Amino acid sequence: MIYPVLMVVLDSLKSQREMYINPWGLPKLFRLSNYTEAWSVGKIGDYYLNSIVVSLGSLVLIIGIVYLASYSLARLRFRGRGLVLILFVSTMMLPIQVTIIPIYKIEKALGIMDSLIGLVLPYVAKALPFSIFVLTAFLKTLPTEFDEAARIDGAGRIAILIRIIFPLSRPGLATIVILNFMSIWNDFYLPLVLIHDPAKRTLNLGLVNFSQLWGLVDFTRLFAALAIISVPLIAVYVVFQRQFISGLTSGGLKA
Repeated sequence: MIYPVLMVVLDSLKSQREMYINPWGLPKLFRLSNYTEAWSVGKIGDYYLNSIVVSLGSLVLIIGIVYLASYSLARLRFRGRGLVLILFVSTMMLPIQVTIIPIYKIEKALGIMDSLIGLVLPYVAKALPFSIFVLTAFLKTLPTEFDEAARIDGAGRIAILIRIIFPLSRPGLATIVILNFMSIWNDFYLPLVLIHDPAKRTLNLGLVNFSQLWGLVDFTRLFAALAIISVPLIAVYVVFQRQFISGLTSGGLKA
């Protein structure tokens, strides 16, 4: 698993000729210029910013909506609660490709086509079913005695949400953050359909044009761009990995 990543990093530090002659070995001279050219000439910096805005904007909305919905389904008692959860989960059977024509028509009617918000909203809608299912299952593992003790101490519903349940939900939320961040960051399909302005391209869409920017595929600069793109994914997983494993196993066992 490590070797393909290592090969990309090593080849990104070579010249094009050296990569073809010795693709598996160490570079004779570390060419950091491949990274600077990928960032500036290939406009990876602009695509990077667009992907960060779309990913973080989507995650903020996903966490806010999923947390409130999952808390309601897991901790509150109301008629039709099970039906609501079934309706959420049932939408997981619909692949995004089936809904792309309605999404396209809705965004065109709303005037948000070819914009970053036009990417954020479909990503949020796509992430809700699975995320609500996972976090609802995780919240059911938390003892209701926490809520009761907080009420005895005079805490209201908002205080319980923010000060009691939210800190305890960090493993479940970490699972949602990692899975959705990876899905959004690596997505190519929605930007291909919804984004036409070159200035609004995300990283994966920009790489298609970047790979042929110099006429032929320049693999050394392409590998440099791939190495840059991989940094946020690795960083997010390293930061949240312990809580990710805990949240995934707890929610899965309860479900």
